[in-house]
Order: sequence, then structure tokens, then C-alpha cells
Amino acid sequence: MIQVDPISHTFGTFSMDEAYGIQKTLADKVEEHAGPVVGYKVAYASKAAREEFSMSEPARGPFYLTQRVPSGTTLPAHTFNSITLETEIAFTIGKRIDKPIKTIDELKPYVKWVHAAFDAGNFPFKMDKAKPIPADMVASGTGAHIFVFGAPVDPATVNLEDLTTSLARNGQKIREAPAKEILGNPWNSLLWCANHLQKYRLTLEPGMVVFSGTAAKAYKATGDEIRGEYVGDCGPLGKVRMVLE
Repeated sequence: MIQVDPISHTFGTFSMDEAYGIQKTLADKVEEHAGPVVGYKVAYASKAAREEFSMSEPARGPFYLTQRVPSGTTLPAHTFNSITLETEIAFTIGKRIDKPIKTIDELKPYVKWVHAAFDAGNFPFKMDKAKPIPADMVASGTGAHIFVFGAPVDPATVNLEDLTTSLARNGQKIREAPAKEILGNPWNSLLWCANHLQKYRLTLEPGMVVFSGTAAKAYKATGDEIRGEYVGDCGPLGKVRMVLE
């Protein structure tokens, strides 16, 4: 993947509304070779991440059909310029969401499955001339590149807010955090995403996925540090695995 200068460096600063407009225009073009949008990732889901980047709310970006890989997949490390790997919780939508949703209880009937998941992002920008701002990341799709999720679990059988998520590399645990760090409850992440999409006249369709964002700090690496066997563990929600070599 070719890295480019931050958009704000090339064309000047722009608002988040403008960033989502750019994201949609880009998505329409990317779909021509990457397949349709099949879901969304939520970024800046933890309080620490929002504070670090001065974000008043989370952000989202689209996933495309060809970005999905099965759990257990082996990929070449050069798939990534610079990986940002996060253990997350994924939701598979069961019924179309085309209206604002007020509460988690109202939201739950729209979800068919929950999963342990990996969001394996790829950093899209050069850093030699300027540092990207959050609007740059949103415009580019928040780094969405590869997504992986594990076996489906009935959402009625697990309390997502009580889970602990972890990430291990080559058998060594390197990240761990309670799922409640995701907006207080991972369900709140899906609720935010569904309503934010409504704001831009977009819908969640049956079969689409939404990734919650990470509870723990992302694992970021370049070069040889990208290589390894990665396992994401979400306790009773199961595990997800990926090898980069």
C-alpha cells in the first residue's frame, strides 16, 4: 500500500463533516476493486485515545469485502506498511438498522452474533512532512485494512461489559484491558456507530459487521516487528488468531 502525505498538509485543514464526506467519496471508488462495504470499525473508542487526540467522540471507517480474512490465516508481513493491531469485539447485524436507536436494550434485537476479533490497521500516511490530524484518519477510513473475527457467539449468552480482552504475540501477552474501557460497554460502541451512520443517511444491513474499537492500547509495529503469531483472547467470547511472516 502506498503511503501519501496527510490530506491536511496538502490541501489545508478541514472539518469532521468534510472528512466523512471524503471518506464516502473514497469508499465509492475503493468498492470498485475491494468489493462492497461490509461493515465498519469504530476508532478512538477508549477515553484515553480520545483524550490523546482531542476527540469529543469516537470515529468510524468502512470495511470492504476483500479485507476480511478467516481466523488462523497466515499473511505476508509486507501486507502492512506499519501495523496497528487491536483485539476487539465484533457484532454481526441480524436486522436492518435504518432508524435512530436510543438504548442498548433497544439495540440488542438487531444483533445476530458477537465475536472475538482483530482489527489490523495499516497506517496510510507519510510522516516526513507533517503529522496527520484525526480528520485525515477519518477521511482515509481510519486505517481499515484487514479484519478477522472468530466463531459466532449468541449475544444473549455473554456479558460483554464484563469481559477482559488481551493480545499475545508469539505466546507472550502484550496487551490486556477490561472491555468496559470501550465506551463503558462495547454495546455503546455499536450504538454510537449505528446512530452516527444514520446522521449521514447510511444504514447497517443484515450480515454487516461492526468492530467495537479497542479497550487496550494498540500494538504498533514496523519492519521485522510486524512478524509473529498473534492471538486475541476475549474470554468466554473466544479467541482469534493470525500469523504474519
